[in-house]
Amino acid sequence: NEELIMKRLISAIILLILVLSAYLTGYFYINTTCEKANKMLISCEKAYNANQNAEKYAKKLEKFWSDAEKPLSLFANHSEIDEIELAIHTLKIYSKTSEKEIFNEYSGTVKTLIHQLIEDTVPSVHSIF
Repeated sequence: NEELIMKRLISAIILLILVLSAYLTGYFYINTTCEKANKMLISCEKAYNANQNAEKYAKKLEKFWSDAEKPLSLFANHSEIDEIELAIHTLKIYSKTSEKEIFNEYSGTVKTLIHQLIEDTVPSVHSIF
C-alpha cells in the first residue's frame, strides 16, 4: 500500500515539474519576444521622428512578429497575437506617410498590446493550474 502511494506521489511530482517547466518556458519565450519587439518598435519610432526610413524598421518588426507567431501561439491566446500582428501591419502602412498622429496612435497601440500580452502571462497559481 505504501509502495502504491509512493508511485502516485512520484508521478504527481513528475507531472508538476513538467507543467511548471512548460509554463516557465512559455513565459520566458513570450517576455523575450515582446522585449525584442518593443526594441524594434522604438527603433521604428526614432526613425520616423527623424524623418528617416521608418518603413524599413516597421518591415523588420512585421517579419520578426510573423516568424515568432507560431511559437507564441503555443503559449498565448492566438487572438491577442493576431491583434498585435494587425496593428504592426497598420503601423507599417503609416510609417511611409506624413500622418504623424496616426503613426503615433498605432505605435502606442502596438506597445499597449505587447504590454497586455506580457501582463496576461505573469505567473500566478491560477494561471499555472
